[in-house]
Amino acid sequence: MKSKSFLAPALLLACGLANATNLFDPSVSSTSTLDGSSLELDGTLHDTNGNPAPWVVEVYAGAGECMRLFVTTTAFDAKITAIAPNGTVYRDDDGGGSLRPLVKIDRTMQGWYTVQVAHYAGFPQNANFTLLYGRYATGNVNCANPTSPFGRTRGDEVLKDPSQAAAQVPKDPDAP
Repeated sequence: MKSKSFLAPALLLACGLANATNLFDPSVSSTSTLDGSSLELDGTLHDTNGNPAPWVVEVYAGAGECMRLFVTTTAFDAKITAIAPNGTVYRDDDGGGSLRPLVKIDRTMQGWYTVQVAHYAGFPQNANFTLLYGRYATGNVNCANPTSPFGRTRGDEVLKDPSQAAAQVPKDPDAP
């Protein structure tokens, strides 16, 4: 496992407060070891006067890969929400056991995935956690039984039926 725990906090300090940090791992592993070759990211949720805010990072995936996101250590009941470049939403609460979320996306689309870690019910937290981010070859054991998509986004709204995304987009009144 490659440790990159310094990267996200260092970039946030260098840039001031940021909504998301982009993280690119150029390696795609073929290991059959669970979470082998993954990057380790240490994060912290901060309670700002009772206003819960998720920890956010953007991670890259190539077309047709397997991506695994796993909160391995936490002192709170965490959830992961991952939003694909096309708006497809993947969400998990306890898939890794012991209140640890696990999102596995097989056959990814190329681009940046917005990943949020938060308390499962949105409660404010002051707590640390460790997130593992790994890219693997399609069909790798790290993505066995992939996470089912929750829905797709349209603006700030999450649609529970992915087919709604195209059907309900308002038409531009100036379009022919």
